[in-house]
Amino acid sequence: MLAVRRVPESDFDRYRQLIQYAFHPEDGPQSELTAPERIADRYGLYEDDRLVATGALYELEARLRGSWTTVGGIAAVSSPPEHRRSGNVERLLDGLLAKARDRGLGLAALWPFEHAFYRQFGWAIASRYTTYELPPEQLAAAGTTERGTFERVGPDDWERLEAVQRAHGAGTTLSIRRSEQWWRNRTFGDDPPWAYAWLDGGEPRGYVTYTFETAGEEDVLRTEDFSAADREARRHLLGLLGTHDSQVGTVEFTLAEEAALLDAVSDPEAVSCSMHAGPMIRVTDPELALESCPYPGDVDARVALEVTDPIGDDRRLGLTVEDGAGVCAPTEADPDATLDVGTLAQLLVGYRAVEDVRGRGLDCDEETAATLEALFPRENVQLREFF
Repeated sequence: MLAVRRVPESDFDRYRQLIQYAFHPEDGPQSELTAPERIADRYGLYEDDRLVATGALYELEARLRGSWTTVGGIAAVSSPPEHRRSGNVERLLDGLLAKARDRGLGLAALWPFEHAFYRQFGWAIASRYTTYELPPEQLAAAGTTERGTFERVGPDDWERLEAVQRAHGAGTTLSIRRSEQWWRNRTFGDDPPWAYAWLDGGEPRGYVTYTFETAGEEDVLRTEDFSAADREARRHLLGLLGTHDSQVGTVEFTLAEEAALLDAVSDPEAVSCSMHAGPMIRVTDPELALESCPYPGDVDARVALEVTDPIGDDRRLGLTVEDGAGVCAPTEADPDATLDVGTLAQLLVGYRAVEDVRGRGLDCDEETAATLEALFPRENVQLREFF
């Protein structure tokens, strides 16, 4: 019998072996694997008492349209080759979504190894990000180190840094409230990166963490976390990175979707700027997700939705929105709109506009499209934390 359940400590070795094979096979078989402390809860798909697939479920405090909520984060999905091509990953994901629903989490995010793979299970892109590659002297030209001070920081500074990263994420959707455990275990971890903050008036207003690597014959500085409370802090962090021209030939860093740096450097042709699909999102339960979403306070509406799910039951729901809150319940009324769970999630978080998905995941008439556009205006979505 197949079932998704918590992984007991007695199975931690097996759990780690499956994850090591899936994500680090180049390391070869490992005789000793430790199970590090995780923020997420470990789950597995069991065939009777044998672990045949792994997963993990986070609870992430995130902004959603100006309010704080909790969303699920799914990670560590793996299955060994002898158990692949038999539907085990689908069973595992279905079970993890059920666990998220049981916790009252209407949305679930993940970072895919391949977007097409998870799209078949109902996930859709939640945000995009930009990767820059450029010589450090171009960052020196775009930035400054003219005032304030730079200070080495580490895990014990997490509260000061958390204030900066929340300021960086203000006004965005899916930006995360990081706990002390997240800062110590995920941001810094056992092999901590270099980390500097820029201080003005004695308090950090920006910080960056980074590592040094060798790519081919060139040394590269690669940023891992870049947060600035305002434009001035951003310029000083760019200036700090620009001081590394004696150490590296290239700086590579990642920001939320943008291309603004191309206008700030002295030579845009020296900059490689590429856009990438980021994490994915889907609803765990349409009724729960629709009722958990904040709505514009000046929009009252009623709409019947048919929501399709490739690994769950299709649902027909009536949504009533008044005074910024939604009430949702099953209905037998003819649907005003039909959409899949991934498209619904994209609309809920504001990643895509109704006009962008109409005919490509959403079917409705003009009047209903206008209603949905009023209920789900576009948002600046930034889920930056990898898990």
